[in-house]
Amino acid sequence: MGVHKPADLTPLAAGWLRDYNEAPWRRYMRALEERGLLAAVGGIRVDAGALFETRFRCDTKICAGLDRSPGTESCCTDYDVEITPAEQARIVEHASGVIELLSRHDGERVTPARGIAGFFEEAHALSLAKEKGRCAFSYRDAAGQLRCGLHSLALEKGIPVASIKPLACVLFPVVIYRFEDGEILLTATSRETSSLFGREKDWQLPCLRAQQGEPMFSECRMAIEAGFGEAFYQRLTLAAKEFEQTKRRSP
Repeated sequence: MGVHKPADLTPLAAGWLRDYNEAPWRRYMRALEERGLLAAVGGIRVDAGALFETRFRCDTKICAGLDRSPGTESCCTDYDVEITPAEQARIVEHASGVIELLSRHDGERVTPARGIAGFFEEAHALSLAKEKGRCAFSYRDAAGQLRCGLHSLALEKGIPVASIKPLACVLFPVVIYRFEDGEILLTATSRETSSLFGREKDWQLPCLRAQQGEPMFSECRMAIEAGFGEAFYQRLTLAAKEFEQTKRRSP
């Protein structure tokens, strides 16, 4: 019996599919380049405005406290996080440690005998379950601030956070977009980019609106290294210094 070759898309359909996904991102990159805000680091296109100029600090006290005001969003409570089967497997591999940590900090909700399966929502997509209006893997510390149980477990065990915490959670608010031709843009959630991936209100998160703390690339070092490695981050740091020096020389 012969093997059937998969049918190819017509040029019209292939072009439409590519442009439908990529054209807004291409226009955004062109706008960055026209404003002198598009850098190149190790073959990666870098949004200098978002990574070098934007200030950011991940502070759960301003978005995930018990006393947060109505309508104040938090990436750890309001967002649905889709994960890959490999990420689920890594969490399940650490199931006993996850349950022990959560039962220690959130004993009323998580008992030592609880199974790990209930922490996931499984349909056609895999996602982290929500309980009491927040991620099932979260807990509140003694001060009432929301913490990630997966992140805390990694720190306790002295293992890389990304070895157990889903990459979507590690990366936020860093954004990686890969074009069909393999070109990659490294940017971050902002007023301009949030509309590109259908989350127009993301830029209104308190941590992003505050514009406080270190430059985005510095505060998000762990996320960037998880995606591109330590050597790339060092090159990115040099690029940030060069960008700052160039900006100071500009009239």
